[in-house]
Amino acid sequence: MNKFLVAAVIASAIATFLAPQLAQARSCSGVTATARGVTQGIATTKAQWRLNRYVRHNLTGARMGHAQTSCQGWGMKTGRPSCERSAIVCS
Repeated sequence: MNKFLVAAVIASAIATFLAPQLAQARSCSGVTATARGVTQGIATTKAQWRLNRYVRHNLTGARMGHAQTSCQGWGMKTGRPSCERSAIVCS
């Protein structure tokens, strides 16, 4: 009987320790930044700066995951590439 009582006390202590941590749900959202540049490298760098700035100023306490880049624009009438950088940000 004492073994069951000790096991129950330990289980309840663990449950009370883990309950607040499990209750905190994370909220995630997708964030996108677009920039144009003379070259694809410049456009990619500008888009990354804009993405970082947006997250830093508007989403306090958020962590950014892996960002993806897609560029287009060479061969269009403007000739300047436009790159879009997107990431999933969770707080």
